[in-house]
Amino acid sequence: MKHRILFLLTAILISLSGMAQENVTGILLNEKGKPVKKIKMRIKGRMKMLSTSSKGAFELGRIKTGDTLLIYPNRKLVAYVPMLNLPTYTIHLGKNSLRYATNEKTITCMYQEIPGQTYNNNIITYEKIQQLDANNLIDLLRGNIAGLQINYSDGQMKASIRGSSSFALSTEPLFIVSGTEYNSLEEANNAVSVEDIREIEVKKDGSEYGMKGANGVILIRIK
Repeated sequence: MKHRILFLLTAILISLSGMAQENVTGILLNEKGKPVKKIKMRIKGRMKMLSTSSKGAFELGRIKTGDTLLIYPNRKLVAYVPMLNLPTYTIHLGKNSLRYATNEKTITCMYQEIPGQTYNNNIITYEKIQQLDANNLIDLLRGNIAGLQINYSDGQMKASIRGSSSFALSTEPLFIVSGTEYNSLEEANNAVSVEDIREIEVKKDGSEYGMKGANGVILIRIK
């Protein structure tokens, strides 16, 4: 009986090890066959985002058959690419889909809209945060919310929401990071890391926060 159990466990371990791949490499090409640089990608279920090199190359580690590679041709679209136990991938990016060849056939993956990103222009979703090449909160906010302006003034980076009504000397909105209030962009920026942010919502009308919200409110939700 013990020998039979040991045999079964050994068979399972061998099967599982056969599914694992230490490294996978690849290259992304456009429709003309030229390398495409700075295309973002990540393995589904992992947070770390990668980008193709200046030669369109990429390398993935700890890949198993059945994993899904998410490739973002731009900030609005994503393709779900099944990993099929290939040591290397040559992926061609088209206008509406991407494709790559196996030993048996060509796989085509259609682009899809990134979920949760098309309905509210005042929200930066987690999926969008993953897309943006941002090193800090300032980079994340700059140019990604309609009506939100980021400018350098008096030696600091400052935020303002177009159309807000200021009743104080400062024109900056109120920042709330996971329930904690900050009165300036610089303070909020120093208090949070991009890796910890789940979602950002900008409220032009901050009346529910009283006078402190007269210039609007920026809610930063943490994972």
